[in-house]
Amino acid sequence: MGHDAMTGFFTISLRRFYPHWKLILAVMLLLSGMVQWHRSEAVSLRGGTNPHITWYVKTAQKAVALTFDDGPWKSSTPKILHILTSNHAVATFFVVGQQVVRNPQIVRQEIRDKMEVGNHTYSHINLARHTLREDVADLNKANHVIKEATGITPTLLRTPYGTYNRTVLEAARSAHLHMVMWSWTEDTRDWSNPGVQTIVSRVLSHIQPGDIVLFHDGGSNRQQTIEALPIILKDLRLRGYRFVTVSQLMKMQ
Repeated sequence: MGHDAMTGFFTISLRRFYPHWKLILAVMLLLSGMVQWHRSEAVSLRGGTNPHITWYVKTAQKAVALTFDDGPWKSSTPKILHILTSNHAVATFFVVGQQVVRNPQIVRQEIRDKMEVGNHTYSHINLARHTLREDVADLNKANHVIKEATGITPTLLRTPYGTYNRTVLEAARSAHLHMVMWSWTEDTRDWSNPGVQTIVSRVLSHIQPGDIVLFHDGGSNRQQTIEALPIILKDLRLRGYRFVTVSQLMKMQ
């Protein structure tokens, strides 16, 4: 077949696609978008992009931060502390001021065990539904009782229910607190008591270096969390992970 014949062949072949060029272009753009989404999926699923909030830390080091909300709680926090110390692990406890007043000896034990203590408000209010003045007053009150019990003023804040808006961000800044959430793939939802194996699976199936894991040591019966924690610690340790506080993790980025 000669050159002219080949040229004619391709011309005829291409003409067959001319009526469908818009569809072909749309498919190509869609495929390109899917490739870009796939590349960014692992990052986008881990948390938001607000520079004033930490959801996870970009690090190559195999370290994760375990966090516990709503304590200190008499029936669960001491048991969780024992499990952590027995496994040579540390964690960050976001404590409720009212609970600190009720159980100051437990939050003091957290500090003695080398844990980090953060602010989880004084009365577990939804900060996003209150005024700036109310938010600042609540956060400062929590800071005060934590400082009174431990001698340490918190530098980290986790808001109840994970809610925030501009007012909350301004209140955090006024109280000299940096907001910390959790990696979106590492929400155990243990507060709903979904079962020990479910809690374990929610942590282990998506874990990545720099993740922040959300547990609860207060609010209600935390027996499932207590039973799941040793399994999680052992598995992650076998994978080569180490456990650090949120502040330690933030220094690794």
